[in-house]
Amino acid sequence: MKNILIWGDSITYGHGDSKGGWAARFQEKVWDKTLVYNLGIPGDTTAEILGRFEFEARQRVDPGEKTILVFAIGLNDSIFLNDRGISQTSIDQFIKNLHEIYTRAKNISSHVLFVGLTPVDDTKTNPVPWAPNKVYKNEYIAKYDQMLKSFCRESSIPFVDVFSVWREKNYIGWLYDGVHPNKEGYDKLLQLISPRLESTV
Repeated sequence: MKNILIWGDSITYGHGDSKGGWAARFQEKVWDKTLVYNLGIPGDTTAEILGRFEFEARQRVDPGEKTILVFAIGLNDSIFLNDRGISQTSIDQFIKNLHEIYTRAKNISSHVLFVGLTPVDDTKTNPVPWAPNKVYKNEYIAKYDQMLKSFCRESSIPFVDVFSVWREKNYIGWLYDGVHPNKEGYDKLLQLISPRLESTV
């Protein structure tokens, strides 16, 4: 039996999907040989992940079994705050957080995977209807996704590119509120992420 621990935000959690998003779909595929822990919390940024992932991992890791740590984070870091005129997490702080997450993760398992950011429907997220002070824009998201991609490349960390792949498709139809995927969107995420995870299972 292997363990896969997945940290992230509302998309990792599976918000907007009755089946629990891509993580739950993956669990359904590998339930007989792998324990999948969905540790996504809506609204989390890299700072929140840093504050909790070590403790949560220690409760679930079995030293005698293979463990894969997955981080699907960054979208909330890229949020622009209208009242302050800045991003929720600066690019510099975002990069520092990524380095710290990976440094700590390596002490738990040598198997680490990062999942890239998803694009949004700008026409619905500027501002965000349920949080008018916040803005999701692909212009900002692309910068954070590129930083994450570069970090993974420089550190030789497996990375699942979502942003570039989705932008080449008619992804708007895969979002139910401009940010969170609908059923088809979560299916598409699973198609991208599953092969990378299954190769380690």
